[in-house]
Amino acid sequence: MSGIQGKLKGLEADWDICNKEDDRKKNLIKNLFAFIKEQENKIEEIESELLDKKTANKAYHKEKNEAKAQIEALQRERDRHLFAAVLIDGDCMPFKDGLVQEGMNGGRKAASLLKQAVEEALKSNAAHRHVVIRVYSNVKGLAKTYKGADVLSEGSTSFDEFIRGFNMSDPMCDYIDSGNGKECADVKIKANFEHYLNDVHCVQIFFGGTADNGYARLLGLHVEDETRCGRITLIEGGIPFARELEEIKDKFRIVNFEDIFRASKLEAPKRNVPPRNSPPPAAASPSPSPSTSVNYASVAETAQRAPVSPAGSTRAVAGSPKFATGSMVPTVLKNARGQRVDPPLKYEKQDYIDLRGRKMCNNFHLLGNCPYGDSCFHEHGKTLSAKQKQALRVFARQSPCKTVLSGVSCDDPDCYSGHQCPYGDRCDFDNCRFTDEMHLEDTTPVKTLTVR
Repeated sequence: MSGIQGKLKGLEADWDICNKEDDRKKNLIKNLFAFIKEQENKIEEIESELLDKKTANKAYHKEKNEAKAQIEALQRERDRHLFAAVLIDGDCMPFKDGLVQEGMNGGRKAASLLKQAVEEALKSNAAHRHVVIRVYSNVKGLAKTYKGADVLSEGSTSFDEFIRGFNMSDPMCDYIDSGNGKECADVKIKANFEHYLNDVHCVQIFFGGTADNGYARLLGLHVEDETRCGRITLIEGGIPFARELEEIKDKFRIVNFEDIFRASKLEAPKRNVPPRNSPPPAAASPSPSPSTSVNYASVAETAQRAPVSPAGSTRAVAGSPKFATGSMVPTVLKNARGQRVDPPLKYEKQDYIDLRGRKMCNNFHLLGNCPYGDSCFHEHGKTLSAKQKQALRVFARQSPCKTVLSGVSCDDPDCYSGHQCPYGDRCDFDNCRFTDEMHLEDTTPVKTLTVR
């Protein structure tokens, strides 16, 4: 019996072991299914995220392709309007004599030759589709100069016909009358230059004003910008670069159109005119005319001695030198027609000689302040003496005042430019920088404008 019981206990022990193994298997399977479920959930989350990303990526690529298509459409539209601009100052870069003498046919030839030369220069830049040509000049004055230089005969209409032919040659070629006075063309050229430089459709500007120092500051503003310099081409005709432009020309591309433009400046026959680099005579005060007892000396002396009242009834305008009570009043002299008259300047000839050839800054030395500061192309340095300033004023007056319409209407007491031709009746009229109105017949001041 005891043997049976012992064997039974052994079997029970084996059974317990089997049950425990079954429990371990059940737990293993249970844990395995729990792990699988957990991984399935993670997979579902990942698949959901992936689906969202695929949807977003698809939308992104769709938007990207749409944007690319829009950009390409805009680019094609922009390319349709790309152009090169040609700006010519006709006063300082006149066309060849033969072309002008041919009249209308010469004008057509000039426009065609100029456009062909520009197209040839643009071969390396296939982006442009159009060439826009603008020539500005004082047509009336330039016609006189052509006649005075014996290029055209007196009474000839060839220059008018030349302009007409130029304008009829091509719808994008214009020869434009900028108005009376040398500076009128400069103003037009400068404004159009800045306009085209800021136009994204303009791939290149051909600049034809290289014989005029006045454009040095305009171009000098861009010499440090390689991108802008790359969009500017300087046209060189037969006339050499002006001295100040010679100093910066290497910053730009240069093309030579000497077959189109004159090889030298137009020079009218001289009539005993003093050289331009010699000082105008320091004229004495004129004698009183029969109609009036006033002259330069009396009016100027009265103007210089006019005191400022303590109540401040007379004062300087904003921007002019300050005048304390009891000091001089800023004044402007006028003739009987109300035109501004420049009183004679007393200066030392040696001071004039010493300053000749130097690029002095008029604003700095005559007004005490230069708006261009360190970027100014002209000389600042040590302040000039009072005597040297008088000599500098002689140089300053050789450039006409740029007041709107005419410098004879200028009322600015600080203006140092010329308001009448300094050469008077000895002036080579056809080749003068001053307007017709600035050749005053009456230079006797009869009244003083006190700035209030």
